[in-house]
Amino acid sequence: MELTQRDYEALKLTHTFSQLASTHLTEMLFADRSHSVPDKVLGRLVRLGYLSRVGRRATGERGGAGAFVYQLGRAGRLLLGVEGRLSPNVNNHALMIADTYLELRRAEKKGVLAVTAWEVERLVPPSIRADLYVALDFAHDHRSSAYFLEIDLSTEQPARIREKVAGYWRAVEMSTADYFPYVVFVVKHQVRKNELARIFRQLPEEQQEMMRVFRIRELIPELTRL
Repeated sequence: MELTQRDYEALKLTHTFSQLASTHLTEMLFADRSHSVPDKVLGRLVRLGYLSRVGRRATGERGGAGAFVYQLGRAGRLLLGVEGRLSPNVNNHALMIADTYLELRRAEKKGVLAVTAWEVERLVPPSIRADLYVALDFAHDHRSSAYFLEIDLSTEQPARIREKVAGYWRAVEMSTADYFPYVVFVVKHQVRKNELARIFRQLPEEQQEMMRVFRIRELIPELTRL
């Protein structure tokens, strides 16, 4: 069966984020279609082996079953030339990267900003990768800015956070650009925000200036003020 352009887009987006929930794919690709269409399309891609269901995304603090989570299946990997094995587990970090990306796209639809460039797992030489790089235009303020977004699930120890900051600071020292993007940690909960803010306050002053931490629900208004 020949794949449609929307099929290809579903596969490419799933590869880009490594895993996506059905809710992500529905919002990204099927917002103009009835709710039954994405289920049919994704189900067909699973049957043909282009996508594979990993499981369901947990919802709420008690972990109830939510949307199906997809990754590339064997046929999808062969089609796109992707190496590696299928993951047996839902990747909540990948899903929150997609959540963050969609927050930006929703703000774009409202006219708050324009996403002019974005990349998942952006290499920041010499030694670090940003979970999500975005370049944004803020038309109302007549300005543009770029950000390295670090998606934090409250699982990494302070030593690892400081290691990431050190990696970004090495990038600053190597950079010849006039402007280096802010590094923004995106978290879910206020407790984690407070914890990271405390870690950042212990950094040298010039490194503190580079770092920010926002809850995902406040990300857009904070970026408009940053």
